[in-house]
Amino acid sequence: MKTVIKTTEVYEFTELNKDAKMRAINNHINFLLETLPYDEMVINMQKACDKAEHMKTPWFVGSYVYEYCLAEIMEELEEYEFLADGNIYSDNIKGV
Repeated sequence: MKTVIKTTEVYEFTELNKDAKMRAINNHINFLLETLPYDEMVINMQKACDKAEHMKTPWFVGSYVYEYCLAEIMEELEEYEFLADGNIYSDNIKGV
């Protein structure tokens, strides 16, 4: 048998560098867009989706969400811990 102890540095959102913060924001926007049904989105996110549809530019929906919902996203990100690269840290590792 072998015992391995791994140490991982985790950060609050405010401690991340600029690139890591942008990765965290973009990852969170993508997660919300992929998982939330339209009718469960906050009003500003619905407006962003509506704008993308109206402009016929679905590839810009993430930019519109950033523009319309940044305050809400920043508030949500305060609840997580992150790795240095901006990915969310999870201590729910399989097998542990």
